[in-house]
Amino acid sequence: MTGGLAITLLAALGTALVLGALAHRLGMPAIIGYIAAGLVVGPFTPGFVANRDEVQEFAGIGVALLMFSIGLRFRLAELFDVGRTVLVGAPLQVLITVGLGVGAGLLLGESMVESLFMGAVASVASTVVLVKVAGEATLGGSLHGRIALSWTIMQDLITVVLVVILTAIAAPSDQPLLDGVISTVVAMAFVAGVLVIGSRILPAILGRVALLGSRELFVVAVAVVAIGTAAAAEAVGVSVALGAFVAGLALAESDLAASVLGEVVPLRELFATIFFVSVGIILQPAAVLAGWPVVLTLLIVIVVGKGLPIAGIAAAGGHRLGTAFRAGGLLSQGGEFSFVLATVGLELGALDVDTFSHAMGAVVLSILVASPVAAAAGRFGDLLDRRFPGSIPGDATVPDEDLRRHVIVVGFGVVGRTVARVLDARAIPWVGIDADYPAVRRAREAGMPLVYGDAATLTILEAARVEHASTMVIAIDDALATRQAARHGLDRNQRLHIVARAHSAQEETELRRMGVARVITAERELGNELLRHTLGRFGVSDREIDAILRRKG
Repeated sequence: MTGGLAITLLAALGTALVLGALAHRLGMPAIIGYIAAGLVVGPFTPGFVANRDEVQEFAGIGVALLMFSIGLRFRLAELFDVGRTVLVGAPLQVLITVGLGVGAGLLLGESMVESLFMGAVASVASTVVLVKVAGEATLGGSLHGRIALSWTIMQDLITVVLVVILTAIAAPSDQPLLDGVISTVVAMAFVAGVLVIGSRILPAILGRVALLGSRELFVVAVAVVAIGTAAAAEAVGVSVALGAFVAGLALAESDLAASVLGEVVPLRELFATIFFVSVGIILQPAAVLAGWPVVLTLLIVIVVGKGLPIAGIAAAGGHRLGTAFRAGGLLSQGGEFSFVLATVGLELGALDVDTFSHAMGAVVLSILVASPVAAAAGRFGDLLDRRFPGSIPGDATVPDEDLRRHVIVVGFGVVGRTVARVLDARAIPWVGIDADYPAVRRAREAGMPLVYGDAATLTILEAARVEHASTMVIAIDDALATRQAARHGLDRNQRLHIVARAHSAQEETELRRMGVARVITAERELGNELLRHTLGRFGVSDREIDAILRRKG
């Protein structure tokens, strides 16, 4: 049984809501539930059958809004913020994984174009799945999490390049080389035109709409800009994905970018849900089962052929082996842009439905095994850290053996550098510890006493002469590493005075129970300073304020 547009949308979104919620309750990304919803309302299961053409029309809008939001969030400065290892390593990893995918595809009897798409599908990871597997705290508070997150930033940009290249290769033509050059020139001209002209016109248009003071009109204007630019791109023979990305890029540096992103996110999530439902509708379970050798091979390419190159490149860039393997484990999965690339191939006729199903089956399986793969990589990383506790290769500089009553600064980020600078000004001896090799190398070259490694490892603390230290300042975001560093420090030096940062009352309680002398909770300290300033404005003395804060604490 089929129905009209309203019934199709109701069935697709209603089923996606139920199965997406179920996937979430089971600890899986909601994407899995959305794809399952597509299978339920698709032609390969009994009951209602959604209109595939109608769903795919809306799915195209979902792709456009996904790419528009990437462009909107993108800053050229981010390319330099992610560091040289990621800046060079991510394109190299994509090239390696695509090559492995092509080799596997050709061995399995696929054509060159199909193999290229299979390799591209395998080469990119998912920020959505990454956040689900690692958690935002790990991504922001650990070195391997920051590497993984930075890697996905680069992969998002590379996805756009892959769409352009694969579209040019897959387009049917009697003169593929000439047409490929023409397509590339047209795409570059379109990008240049939108960036040069659009970066002036689009913010001005949205600015005028914003002056009207109507949020509804602003939302409509944002949708018109995103979908309109994508449609214009399609009209001149450029991919919808590239057109939408460039539209977002044109607005990224304007003062309206944050507001535009805030309005487009709900639209993006709605239409992206329909996009993933459309993937499930097209997916043929019988083809996945019948082609299990292809699916299994592609799954190995996604997990091993992507995870190991990332780990190897990160290690070659100077990161510890444990950190490198943890980062590789977090990225050993496919995601939303794998689906986008496969859908582009299907629409161009480069992939048939069976090959599309094989690729999507492998991506879905990679998402399902993402958590256990990341956990296994984490355990292997711990083993490597114990086996190779780490010092800077080729650098024998260590803290002075006569160092006594010094301060150990764990974490040489903004907070750690500030602490070290003040200690230097007061001529108080200190030693820093950080797991970011490039940062440590730069600091050592500047004459700063830093030890490279993870402070959660006893040997690293011993290298900083923790048994003779008077104070240890732990200025890292990783709660687990903070507890381990504190435990090891107190085990080796019971008189060690530890000052640590925490992000919750639970963390603070645990650290105090372990014997940490002073725990700084960011939100509480911020509240205290706001209260101190406010009471001071009303003539309350510093002594009274201190008494109030002691009672409050």
